[in-house]
Amino acid sequence: MEIIIYYNSKTGFTKKYADWIAEELECSVFSYKNFTKNAPCENSIVIFGSRIHAGKIECLNKIKTYFKDKRNLIVFVTGATPVLETAVIEKMWEANFTNEEIRIIPHFYMQSGLNYEKMGLVDRNIMKIVAKLIGGRKIKMKQKKDLI
Repeated sequence: MEIIIYYNSKTGFTKKYADWIAEELECSVFSYKNFTKNAPCENSIVIFGSRIHAGKIECLNKIKTYFKDKRNLIVFVTGATPVLETAVIEKMWEANFTNEEIRIIPHFYMQSGLNYEKMGLVDRNIMKIVAKLIGGRKIKMKQKKDLI
C-alpha cells in the first residue's frame, strides 16, 4: 500500500513534523488544501497531521468522512501542551474520536510550540490573555508560599 501524508499547518510546526515523517518513510507529503474526494484513501495509508485548537483537531472530521475503513488512517496532532500532561492529552483524544476510533485509528501527540508571528490576531490576543492569567496565578502562588 502507498503511504501519503496530508498536513494542516498554520504556524509551521505540523508541516515540519509531516516533512520529517515523509523523509523517514520516503513517501509523499501534501498540504490538506490538496485533499479532495479524489484523494487516494481506500488503497493507501493516509497519515494526517493537524494542530489542536480550542480542544479540536482541525479538519479531522472532514478527513474521517472519506474513510470507510478507518484502519487506513493514522493521525498525529501538534500542540503546545507538554507531552507529560497525559490527562489533558487523553481528554483531547476523547473529544475528537469515538471509543471505536480511539481503538482502531493509531493516533499520536507531538509537542510543538507557539509562533506568534504566524498566528492570526485573534489567536495572538487569546495567548496574551492566557499568559497574563497564568503569570498572575504564578505570582499569587509564590506569595502564598512566602507566607507559609
